Amino acid sequence: MTTMRTPKEAPAPWQDPLEQLEASADLPLELYLTFRVNLLSNVFERQWSRFLRESAGVSLSEWRIIAMLQNGPSTFARLVEATDVNKGLLHRSARSLEELGIITIGATPGDARSTTLTLTKAGRQLLNRVRPLTLERQRHFLSVLEPQERQALYAAVDKLREAAAQWDAILEAKAKPPAR
Repeated sequence: MTTMRTPKEAPAPWQDPLEQLEASADLPLELYLTFRVNLLSNVFERQWSRFLRESAGVSLSEWRIIAMLQNGPSTFARLVEATDVNKGLLHRSARSLEELGIITIGATPGDARSTTLTLTKAGRQLLNRVRPLTLERQRHFLSVLEPQERQALYAAVDKLREAAAQWDAILEAKAKPPAR
């Protein structure tokens, strides 16, 4: 059984999880790609959420709305699509930001069923205060990778998102009753 290691330990020799899975029809949890990505995501989110709450008084989902609005107003539907965040959570976050005076929520011109979110002056000030650290943090994480590793990482993430969409289609097809 493979044991989990802390980030400071020397890396174990590379063992291709797909080859191991195909050879033994089993895989330890710590070698599941989804598990490892989730661990990384949890660390990133926990760090960033704590910083945002302490320094800016907003949650991670609220920050995502602010960041998405930095280039101008957006409809609520577009934010849901772009962030892939649960509509209910995004709606609560938007209402909270509106109560804090960070965004305004108004009708979308020409579409009575749509709402548009816009940063207020206070929202822009918050964005301008926090954004330099967001860029510094990104620089820190990206700098530990060589240029070809960064390219490979971004390409891999795109491929995995596509594979996840394909997996949804596979599950939907399996769930459909057979045609008679």
